Amino acid sequence: MIKKLLLILITLTLLMGCVNAMDSSNWTTANVGYEEFKIPPKYENPYSSDFHMYEYDEDIDVFTVRYVNPAIMSLYGYFIEHNNIAKKVKVAGHDAVHFLSYDRHDDANNSKLWFSAGEEFYYIAWRGENITPTIKEVVKSASKSKYSHEEFYDILNEEYQNYKIVNAIESQRSDYSTSDSGSHGFVSVGTNGIGFGVIT
Repeated sequence: MIKKLLLILITLTLLMGCVNAMDSSNWTTANVGYEEFKIPPKYENPYSSDFHMYEYDEDIDVFTVRYVNPAIMSLYGYFIEHNNIAKKVKVAGHDAVHFLSYDRHDDANNSKLWFSAGEEFYYIAWRGENITPTIKEVVKSASKSKYSHEEFYDILNEEYQNYKIVNAIESQRSDYSTSDSGSHGFVSVGTNGIGFGVIT
């Protein structure tokens, strides 16, 4: 009797998994950065789509897939400092950071999910506070990350530390600005570290 009951439970569990599986075979795709993402039917026909971003609506919080490597430091730093919640999660086999904020103008919760595919970083933005099966399917359509769990979070943490350093330098520069209109300060971040100076 116990064996029959266990067999029934296992069968029900497998059936539930099949029912919950999402069929994305008929979804369209969009190339963003170096990945081809599956796009849910409700977000087809974008407002704008190019190498860096797929925007379904003029309001990027409705649904957006963005390639962030060119601006990873400034975007990630901004997200850390301007979102209510940042939580480490695992989505479709990808290490990720789920940002959640409340938009009082739209009276809505907005989410952004940062993850990597291959060696590149991306985020998906959408209305809502939960990582839905639809969002999981979009993430699943991307390549697996080439970074380990530790490497992924170390890279993001390092970018945030750089963001804080650059902001501190910029803040000091504005605090001690001179009246010499012929001089321009600069801050640069690159593979050789952070540099700053004055161009006259």
